[in-house]
Amino acid sequence: MSDQTQTISNYSVIGKKIFLGFSGMVLLGFILGHLLGNLSVYAGADAINSYAYFLHNNKALLYTARFFLLFMLTVHVYFSFSLTFSNNAAREKDYSCKQNLSSTLASRTMIYSGVAILCFIVFHLLHFTLGKIQPEFYGILDEKNRVNVYYMLIKNFSNPVIGLVYISAMMCLGLHLSHAFFSVCQTFSIINTHNSIHKARNISMIASVIIILGYVSIPLTIFFKIISI
Repeated sequence: MSDQTQTISNYSVIGKKIFLGFSGMVLLGFILGHLLGNLSVYAGADAINSYAYFLHNNKALLYTARFFLLFMLTVHVYFSFSLTFSNNAAREKDYSCKQNLSSTLASRTMIYSGVAILCFIVFHLLHFTLGKIQPEFYGILDEKNRVNVYYMLIKNFSNPVIGLVYISAMMCLGLHLSHAFFSVCQTFSIINTHNSIHKARNISMIASVIIILGYVSIPLTIFFKIISI
């Protein structure tokens, strides 16, 4: 391979990583915002039903956000697979051995945890957005004629199978996030020393654990009837 071809290839990889990192940060923003909205369940039925009513009563905002997030997800998935295939094709045996010495479980399984998350997104949309899973709890209205999201959450997560699906998916998300934030820091050259790399790994791990604990707490507290109807 000529030096010019190698240079073009390197720029292509860098460009893919930038798109992957940017789309990942957008999706992380959604994950955080979605978590904050979901945690309003701890404030009671009126709080989370009001949150849901606000979203569904602003159709333009809701569908613009959905379209943008779908686009970002498509970008993220495309460049994830593209980089994975490129790396696998280019990796030599001695390079692979060196990388494995410093790699983590999260970094080695990024593509697999990503596929698991993608499958979960489809399941989640069918479940809470379209009401195709456990439809008997979907579309129930509260006394203010709003969709009773509180009732839907309680009824759905009272089922241990549903709770287990969500908790398992959140474990995959946590594994994915624990390396993703660190990877983004590398892509945008935020870290460039041994000390900063160590700190970024720790921050990435701590942040992912906090996010996942927030999500997992909801099905667990419902299943153990800490919050109930």
